[in-house]
Amino acid sequence: MHNNRSRSPASLEEENRTLREALTRLSQEKTKCDEEISRLSSRITGFQLGSSWSTGNFRSKFGTEFDVSRILGIGGGGCVFEAKNLLDEWKYAVKRIAVDPNDAKIKKLLREVRAMAQLDHPNIIRYNSTWIEEPPEEWQYEADDEILAKINSKKRQLLDYNKNSVFIYIQMQLCHFSLAEWLAENVTPESRSLPRMKTWFKQMVQAVDYIHEKNLIHRDLKPANVLFAEKDRLKICDLGIVTEQKIDDGVEITMTRTGAGTEEYMSPEQRSYICRVNAKTDVFTLGLILAELCVVMEDYSKKVKIFDNFRSGKPTNIFTDERTAEFVGKLTTSDPKNRPTCKKLLDDLYLAL
Repeated sequence: MHNNRSRSPASLEEENRTLREALTRLSQEKTKCDEEISRLSSRITGFQLGSSWSTGNFRSKFGTEFDVSRILGIGGGGCVFEAKNLLDEWKYAVKRIAVDPNDAKIKKLLREVRAMAQLDHPNIIRYNSTWIEEPPEEWQYEADDEILAKINSKKRQLLDYNKNSVFIYIQMQLCHFSLAEWLAENVTPESRSLPRMKTWFKQMVQAVDYIHEKNLIHRDLKPANVLFAEKDRLKICDLGIVTEQKIDDGVEITMTRTGAGTEEYMSPEQRSYICRVNAKTDVFTLGLILAELCVVMEDYSKKVKIFDNFRSGKPTNIFTDERTAEFVGKLTTSDPKNRPTCKKLLDDLYLAL
């Protein structure tokens, strides 16, 4: 048995001081834990009792679990909110799409969710979760009025849906701004450093190559669907019209599809009377995006004319760098069969950074 009588008073005093300090730290940590538990409990209680975000048997997951700070975009029957999750206190982009009950469009929209759920790539927006809400008729109008008032917004188009709409929510990684916004703000040749533009473009090709490896085609690539997660880290988003590749004995078959996408960035085959698409459709659009990265196209009508020339196979003497002109030419050749795959693009010396 240890005998305290053999220990000096100074040693015992030091040991007591160490124990007191340890107990003080533990007490402080316990206080912090109690405060956090109390904070979370009050929020959970708020989720359960939220008067304006629940009625009868309906409770809005979005309204009770997220705090909207701004509207990132509205259009095409949907909108994207920047919202903080009240439990993990992290900000997300939450896309909401309004559809009519029993509308076949619901299945098409859920295709985006299924496509995003299977994709895990550093240059593709990270998917978190999805859910469907079916509020009572006209209930959503009142809830959205509250959001607009809270964030001091006059974007009344947020309420552009039917009174009995069903809402699909997709929770995703939040990014800062789009490539389209960057292009609009950087309109001098000096801002378009070729090595930097090639670095960005390579990230896009890597993402699209990964999408193609999953036997998917994006079909709506454009600067607005390329986001910045960090200063030089790009992420492809908006897989709403993604479609599956058709493979027969290891060979991709060109498919007939409706002409979905953004007309300005479509390939020739997408804009034809009978729309035929395969993975090379995305490659053509990548070529247009690279051209826009390397050449300032501030005038919209001028850009449309340049893109139309690419689609019709006409010469476009817009590049000061000969290697860039040659590389873009490979991607934008009119016949899809003559375009390289994304995998071959990544092996091209032009992208050897």
